[in-house]
Amino acid sequence: MTATRLEIRGLGKSFASSVLRDIDLQLGSGEIHGLVGENGAGKSTLINILSGLLPRDCGELYVDGKLYSPSNMQNAMQSGFSLAAQELSLIENLSIAENILIRALPKRTLLLDYPEIYRRSKELQALVGLDQLEPNTPLSELSLAQKQLVELAKALALPSRILILDEPTAALSNHQVGQVHALIRERALTGCLVLYVSHRLDDVLNLCDRVSILRDGVIVSTSESSALTTDTLISGMSGKALQSNGLTDKSETCSHERREFVERKPRLKVKNLTTADLPHPISFTCFEGEVLGIAGLAGAGRSELLAAVYGLSAKSSGGVTLIDGEEEIAINAPHQAVKHGIGFVAEDRKTQGIFTQQSLAMNGTITGLQKISNAWGWLLSDRERECTQSLIDRLLVKCDDVKQTIDRLSGGNQQKLLIGRWIHSEASVILLDEPTRGVDVGAKQNIYDQLLNLRDMGTSMMVVSSELDELMTLCDRILVLSDRKLVGVFDRDEWSQEALLAAAFSAHTSLS
Repeated sequence: MTATRLEIRGLGKSFASSVLRDIDLQLGSGEIHGLVGENGAGKSTLINILSGLLPRDCGELYVDGKLYSPSNMQNAMQSGFSLAAQELSLIENLSIAENILIRALPKRTLLLDYPEIYRRSKELQALVGLDQLEPNTPLSELSLAQKQLVELAKALALPSRILILDEPTAALSNHQVGQVHALIRERALTGCLVLYVSHRLDDVLNLCDRVSILRDGVIVSTSESSALTTDTLISGMSGKALQSNGLTDKSETCSHERREFVERKPRLKVKNLTTADLPHPISFTCFEGEVLGIAGLAGAGRSELLAAVYGLSAKSSGGVTLIDGEEEIAINAPHQAVKHGIGFVAEDRKTQGIFTQQSLAMNGTITGLQKISNAWGWLLSDRERECTQSLIDRLLVKCDDVKQTIDRLSGGNQQKLLIGRWIHSEASVILLDEPTRGVDVGAKQNIYDQLLNLRDMGTSMMVVSSELDELMTLCDRILVLSDRKLVGVFDRDEWSQEALLAAAFSAHTSLS
């Protein structure tokens, strides 16, 4: 290994219980070091301590042989640390340029030097593949994937000796992931230490020089990536030997154990739907007890379609109809969707999912308050606790107590509770946008199991995912969008990865 850039000795941290214990690591300059672990293993806590966001309880940190004791994030940045966070640290009502350079905005006398801000922003945007956007574009107009690239550009805006990347590719397409990985390799060649945290295990093995596995707050192994496989990583993270051939085989087996549609009963009808974001009419039907996948390239209109179905965006033409027995109900707004049993798990859980600074109980039961209230509408705290604890046990959410604030959970555990929200309210239709983004392998399997159980009980689901394997595991049919058009509908016995990709690219390759 090259000269030690960061050394961690005996690091420990506790909240209500121990979160990190006796962490020892030596990381070299110019190294790309992977850190993996299940949700709740302590990865975010370790990152926050290194970045000056949390104090450590015990242990010592050294940077280039000198004692490092950050009291805040400013101290960390002055010592050469830069963080691209999983839960994005961006400000929605500022521009791209202002977000990227907010840590050191160029000034001219007492005023901000906007020509220089825009010039530097363009340079950094080009690095991360956002050069097609104007620097003064409001952040609120960007997709989650674009915001993730802004977060990365922000981390690259200042010179750094240690770059910490927490799930930097969770919302990105495969092409964008390749661009980011090339950029990381270039940065490492300059001597920068890159600490790379990701649940995308293939990416970790392909990119990183070494990988450390964190389990229940303890580093259980650090190995050369060339000596590891995804199976050994999963075993190390869970502490259990893989059953059969691991998650993939289990998923494939599970995906084929599905009932035939003896009588296909329509649950949700979309007819000639257009919006400002979806200019081409889209029509399809989602049946009772069906998992309907939505595939396509980044920018194809997948998230926009879910938003339109839920009533989040105004319809230009067409409509969405929920079939409830003999009744047909037009869905034109989110409050109508919720009232009639349609749930929505958004791609960006931080801004569109969780209620920050609120308890797990409030977040898990908010859509079904009638189930935890008496006849006069008074909330029954014992029933609220009981229902929340039932969700926590069912979904294997790692937490201390139902009154714990949701912000204290890892991203994956937050995601599980958001899905639990609609289990609690007994939604008949659930729309899920990237349901396993930023979720570890074990939690992903748990989510798959829960979704398939819901399917078997008659719940209808529409699932957007950037992972074709995930759609092919979960779905009965897959719709494919290309350039905001519906270009194909595939049944399980008709699809292949090649056919789905060909359809996704079709609007970009057809001859005019």
